[in-house]
Amino acid sequence: MDKSPLTRIALVGVASMACAWLGLLTPALGAFVSLFWPPAGLALASLLRWHWPAAIGVLTGVAAIAILQGASPALACSLAAANLIGPSIAAWGLRRLHFRPDMARRRDLASFVLLGVALGPGISALAGALILLGFGHIVPAEMPRALLSWWGGDALGVLSLGVPLLVLPGLPARPRTEPGTPAKRTAWLASGLLAFATLGSAALVFGLGGQNAAMLSPWLFAPHLLLSWLTLRDGLTLASVTAALLTLLAALSTGVELGPFAAIPLPERLATLWAYTASAAAVPLLANAVLGEMHQEHARWRHALEAAGMGIASWDLVTGEHRASPAWQGFVGTPALQPAAAPTAWLEAVHAMDRVRLLPLVTELLAPHGQAHISETLRLRREGGDWLWFELRMHVEERDARGLAQRLVATLTDVTWKRTAEERERMSVSLFQHLHEGLLITDTDGVVLDANPSYCRIMAQAREALLGHRARPLLLEHLRRSGHSPEQLQQALQAQGHWQGLVSCTRHDGSTCELQLTVSTMPEPEGPARFQVIAVSDMTEQLRRQALLERQRQFDELTGLPNRSEFLRRLELALASSEQQGFMLCVCHLDLDNFAQLAEAEGEARANAALRALSQALHGALRSAEQWSDQLARIGGDEFALLLRCDSLAEARLATERMLNVLRLPIYLDEHSAPLTLTASLGASLFPLDRSSAETLMRHAGHALYRVKRAGRNACEFFDTEKRLRKHADGIALGRMQEALDGGELQLHYQPKVDMRRGRVLGFEALLRWQHPERGLLMPGLFLPLVERTGLGVQIGDWVLDQAMRQSAQWLAQGLQLRVSVNVTARHLQTLDFTQRLRELLARHPEPIARHLMLEVLESAALADVDATHRLIQDCKALGVSFALDDFGTGYSTLTYLKRLPVDALKIDRSFVQNMLIDPHDQALVEGVIGLAKTFGCSVVAEGVESDAHARALLAAGCELGQGSGIAHAMPAERVPEWVAAFEQAPSFGGRRAAAGATKMGIA
Repeated sequence: MDKSPLTRIALVGVASMACAWLGLLTPALGAFVSLFWPPAGLALASLLRWHWPAAIGVLTGVAAIAILQGASPALACSLAAANLIGPSIAAWGLRRLHFRPDMARRRDLASFVLLGVALGPGISALAGALILLGFGHIVPAEMPRALLSWWGGDALGVLSLGVPLLVLPGLPARPRTEPGTPAKRTAWLASGLLAFATLGSAALVFGLGGQNAAMLSPWLFAPHLLLSWLTLRDGLTLASVTAALLTLLAALSTGVELGPFAAIPLPERLATLWAYTASAAAVPLLANAVLGEMHQEHARWRHALEAAGMGIASWDLVTGEHRASPAWQGFVGTPALQPAAAPTAWLEAVHAMDRVRLLPLVTELLAPHGQAHISETLRLRREGGDWLWFELRMHVEERDARGLAQRLVATLTDVTWKRTAEERERMSVSLFQHLHEGLLITDTDGVVLDANPSYCRIMAQAREALLGHRARPLLLEHLRRSGHSPEQLQQALQAQGHWQGLVSCTRHDGSTCELQLTVSTMPEPEGPARFQVIAVSDMTEQLRRQALLERQRQFDELTGLPNRSEFLRRLELALASSEQQGFMLCVCHLDLDNFAQLAEAEGEARANAALRALSQALHGALRSAEQWSDQLARIGGDEFALLLRCDSLAEARLATERMLNVLRLPIYLDEHSAPLTLTASLGASLFPLDRSSAETLMRHAGHALYRVKRAGRNACEFFDTEKRLRKHADGIALGRMQEALDGGELQLHYQPKVDMRRGRVLGFEALLRWQHPERGLLMPGLFLPLVERTGLGVQIGDWVLDQAMRQSAQWLAQGLQLRVSVNVTARHLQTLDFTQRLRELLARHPEPIARHLMLEVLESAALADVDATHRLIQDCKALGVSFALDDFGTGYSTLTYLKRLPVDALKIDRSFVQNMLIDPHDQALVEGVIGLAKTFGCSVVAEGVESDAHARALLAAGCELGQGSGIAHAMPAERVPEWVAAFEQAPSFGGRRAAAGATKMGIA
């Protein structure tokens, strides 16, 4: 527990007074000079542990005792300072020397004796004697005696009390509640009895007087022997405390003239007593130093063995005691390491196969007059589960007269690395001997040191003829012959440590071969490389086969013509030349007409002969010049490819027609059979009109060939590049539309639907617009026809529905009860999950927007599948959504179809409304639609209301709902609330609601 400085001062002060009082009880050599002065030991120990608080406590305690002994305050303080100066200097020196209080090292014991016992007390004695001389308590003649006596008392105090106080805090702490093991209790009891015996023998010697004391003088040094025993058994702590008590007992007994020194004259008696007690206090120190050195030596050996990876165990076969080092315990584990375990118990941790082998050997080792030692390898399991190899050495150190083993020592050394190295060495030797590659080992000068059998076989030379000869000149000759530079070899070896290359070589028997050489240096742990390894692989047969396979890979086996891959390679080269020189290339895909039937009729042999003849005829028709030539390849069973150089499309057509005419000529396979007549279909693509890659040009030629076959065969057709470009442009436009959808460039404008008679706004139709970053606001007619039949059209339709619903919800939140109409394309309507997606979009909005949503479907789309449209309308109306037929009158509706479609509104197509004023047929059609709507209970909306006259005519015909540019153009959503308010609040004229409605539209 930590103590405050004041507490420490008080403790040291009180202890100093007590120690001084004990010192005054012992024999004295004059005033203020005692033979045994415990405060000196207290001062040194407390200064080493507590520094300056100890100094104040010592000063206070010693000064107080001096005053009690009759000294003046000045003398008392001076004597106290003299008692402190020596221990202070000694403590400072010991700290500088890194003194360890356990004094288990000889250097610590020597430092303590020189500084704590000799120098410190000597300085205090000199200071004290001078103080006593100065205050007149001694005369100069008594100075040497006082100096020696003071030093002796302080030195004895340091030896007797200083040592226990220094080592006492090192006692092992043990909780009081822990009873301890029986072995520990027995050991502590034995130690206590030994200390008691030491003090008892001293009390017996010093407790008697006269004749009896002389009789016991032979036992005078029995306590010294017991102190040595106690130190060797339990260390310095208990022995130093016992020595301190022995010193106090001897001093007190001699002071009352008891003990063996009582008969000696006083000066000699005190000197004898001091020598006796000092030797008693020194015995534990010396024994502890010897024991400490032994322990340190043992620890050094243990650490050295553990650093070497060696575990040690010993068995005392007489007492049954077993000890094992931590390394041994780590190797074997703890189950078989009980203190009384048998020498064979640890074998339970050994691999079963090794245990069966080792158990008889250990038993034989322990048998009477058995062998002295064994050395075996075994396996022990690592904690992770792997088995490691160890070397076991067991040695019987002692045997009794009957030859029975008394003490057994065993060591375990991890030799996994050694075992692994041996296995690798065996594998390396086996690999060297049986490797299919040839291996040649040389020194740095090229002298052959060894060669494996494969090298001798490859080079057709005996191993004995190679050893000791220089291989480097032959190697350099092979390098030069194969176009390699010896300098390159040296640079590669220096930079990378290896070189690899293919060389042509002449064997010892004169035959030539192709060898793959790998020259490597063998790195050394230190210094430059001393050896080189030349690995040789015979590539002769492999290269021959590779060349054959390469030809088979590039050329057709039947005709000898290039195959498809080789033709494409040549086509790519020709395309590069065409780009540089500016000529045109005609890529042709030619297919023989009805060749399968010919092969079936004539047989495989004649069919193959016909193919060879056709190939020769075609090849003979090719043109060639000094720097170029047309190309012919067989790319399939009866398919050929042609690469023709030309300067124009007309020349290309002539060239292809010439090739077809060659194929139309009769083929004579032999003199006895009738000639064969064949035709062919040819598709072509012209570069750079078709600026595509080689693969694409072949594919385009194949497309043209397909069109020829569909048209009747035996003709030639060129690939339509302009049609492909149009498709490509459409693809680019679709991609741009996808970017517009993802980038937020699409937006909705809204055109109002109004009650023309009452002047109220009923709703708005959502119309799609594209805010193009470069072309401005685009109408849907410029982009919707491209996407409405694609999957992108469905995505845009979903987006329009979602945006319209969001806008409807905002208007409802603003108090605008407006119905929003959304156009749905036929493809969008026919998707299988249209109703489900509509339900999910409606579920995103808490407002009841379904009854404010109307879906407008083209009449033609609705009539495509009346039953499916009927089911779809019913499902959507169940969600609360209404339906309208858009552009009604443009399709082929019948009353039966219209009756089966439960729509809510009909929208008259704008073309009829716009022409009704000038065309009686359109006027009649509009009136008929209005009447039909009333018959089926539908509302009717007229599109294309663009003038006052249109509005009046529609009202006269009974149509009250209108929509068109005469009412308002489509507008952004943010302008709708303002427009609605202005429309519905406009003044009316004529007093009639119909006129008021017309006035609001600018009609009246």
